[in-house]
Amino acid sequence: MKLKKFVAVGMACLMSLSMVACGSTGSATTGTTSKAAQSTTASSNAAASSVAATAKGVKSANTDPANTKTSDETLRIALASEPSTLWPSGAGKTENEAQIVSSALMDTLVSKDYKTGKVIPNLATKWEWVDGTHCKFTLRDDVTMSDGKKLVANDVVYDVNKIWIGLNASNDTGRYLKGATADDDHTVTIEFNVNAPDLLEMLTWTNFSIVSEADVNAAGGVTQAQKAPNIGSGKYKFKEWKAGQSITLERNDNYWNKDYKGYYKTIVFTFTNDAAARGMAVQSGDADVAYDMPVSQAGTYATNDTVQTVIYDFGQVAHLWYNMTDKHTTSNQKVRQAIDLALDYDALAQVGTAGYGKPALGYFTQDSKYYNATDTSAERATNVEKAKSLLKEAGYAGGLEITTVGMQDSAPIYTVMQENLRAVGITLKINTVDTAQFVQDAFGGNYDIIMVGEYTAARYPTLFCFLDQKTIASGFVIGGPKKTTPEISSAIAAIIQERDETKAKQEIGALEKTLKASTIVTNLYPEMKASILNKDLKGFTTRERGFIDPTNFYK
Repeated sequence: MKLKKFVAVGMACLMSLSMVACGSTGSATTGTTSKAAQSTTASSNAAASSVAATAKGVKSANTDPANTKTSDETLRIALASEPSTLWPSGAGKTENEAQIVSSALMDTLVSKDYKTGKVIPNLATKWEWVDGTHCKFTLRDDVTMSDGKKLVANDVVYDVNKIWIGLNASNDTGRYLKGATADDDHTVTIEFNVNAPDLLEMLTWTNFSIVSEADVNAAGGVTQAQKAPNIGSGKYKFKEWKAGQSITLERNDNYWNKDYKGYYKTIVFTFTNDAAARGMAVQSGDADVAYDMPVSQAGTYATNDTVQTVIYDFGQVAHLWYNMTDKHTTSNQKVRQAIDLALDYDALAQVGTAGYGKPALGYFTQDSKYYNATDTSAERATNVEKAKSLLKEAGYAGGLEITTVGMQDSAPIYTVMQENLRAVGITLKINTVDTAQFVQDAFGGNYDIIMVGEYTAARYPTLFCFLDQKTIASGFVIGGPKKTTPEISSAIAAIIQERDETKAKQEIGALEKTLKASTIVTNLYPEMKASILNKDLKGFTTRERGFIDPTNFYK
């Protein structure tokens, strides 16, 4: 379910583009990763960099070397829609496009190297976990904020206490934080309210950008800074916003990190909802990047030598969840098993990824350090007769009807499922709705099966949130509810808290086997993103959730 804008960060686990702003790959004690962990991460990323990378005429993300030159040229990026803010956390929300633009304007304490998967220093030179919930950061002493003053610990305290918690307490930006204190001018301790070592990766996300209170006041206050954010210490500075037309940024030639070279002096973002129009804009030379193209549409450019096609997975598998409340036939495990056996996973992957991905064999994507091959290709084979036998045992020898709910872009996937299920005597009713109705039906449990992906780049506190009993009890029913057990909840808590990544992977594998044995979830295929680029463009790099980083492009 791909929402172009999904505002409530607190609804982290809901849909394929919803925001889960939590996680980490740093060491439990310092700002470096253990040698074993580095090896695991590097080999994992190298082994399965992107299924799409081997396709003819298609390149993947994060493969080009860093730029070393500057120019006076302008980069034009065509986005799918116009953001309502350029300072997401200051607005108390997040939007896909806002994350992309604001990532060029503001810096975070730590960053992530998406080639290796490692969390690396940024505004903070190092960090140390004092205990399970307190992390101490040492700040650089050479960072100048937009108001001309040096970055100090009190700036971070302002962000944590006044912005991240103060304006975002109900969403994932603020709800895992307890507060921050300045130990001295260059040392700050952030306290989390949960024990989760991968929380550090949360701080690499754009909505955890650092600004100073003086920055914000100089911009005219929080409300004004949301629209004209001359705040922070980023690689680019805000220049102009023409409502409905474009947003323009200019390179920050006084950027603190002298190793960074911004090739383009100016970046201009335009907004075109029509994906075909975005693609044609690159072909005609009116744009250099057409971001967020449907994978099937982007694939049609693969043999076009006037442009480049980029297709990549981004850490999320599409899952099929079953509504397991008593009034639904899918509460019967044999019915769930029959559905699982009836599906043609090769066909679903072909449609869902436009042929660039293969069926998922685990809950995590194949390039994740926590990936386990829980299924085998043989187990994913369609078994019509076994499915019919299970339905007969469940009391549905004469067939049954089930429902699903989705938006327009999921209709082709559900149509494949519909044909698969018809072969075993199950009639699938597909309810295609708009965004508002989808959210209402999803939370209301108005379906038997639903396709929802969870972003699993790290062991966020929301990991396996569809199985969380407390969340289910509070009325969170999208992707469920599940008749899970205290044992499953305890297993999830242990996975999130585990500081040994190898052991965490083993624990995740054990949990996946439990989910498989009860047919609680069916893994479908890795979800993918796509863009069309000017044929001479290089430096396509990504950030969280596969968002492009606009600052690294070059010719």
